[in-house]
Amino acid sequence: MTELNNFLCFNMRAAMKKIDKNLGQQLEPFGISIPQSFILKSLLEEDGTTLKEIGNRTLIDSSSMTVLVDKLEKDKLVERQLDAQDRRAIRIFITESGRKLAEEVLEIANNFNKKITELIDEENKETFLRGVNNIINGLD
Repeated sequence: MTELNNFLCFNMRAAMKKIDKNLGQQLEPFGISIPQSFILKSLLEEDGTTLKEIGNRTLIDSSSMTVLVDKLEKDKLVERQLDAQDRRAIRIFITESGRKLAEEVLEIANNFNKKITELIDEENKETFLRGVNNIINGLD
């Protein structure tokens, strides 16, 4: 096991598993998953975007987007509407109950983000974030 700790990708995966578990548990009472919370946050920022646009913004692939939005629509948190200019495009709109839930979840997400940010030493925070961004931008 200690040999695996020599691999940065192993340590990053272990950290993400803990993040997913902790945040997922906090979102569970609201009946949504972490990716669904990303979709709602995206719609708070720009309501009426297409599935593809939301997927690009949230890093969720198109096959997963459909399933996630289906559940959000079933729970009456979002609704689909055909685009008036392009009938092939479907736009997603957040409902009033979706907006209310998204604002509650956003508060949880902000608090969680603050908690994990505080786990990084202040003097190392900028270097850490730069390193993570270098990995994100340096790999395809």
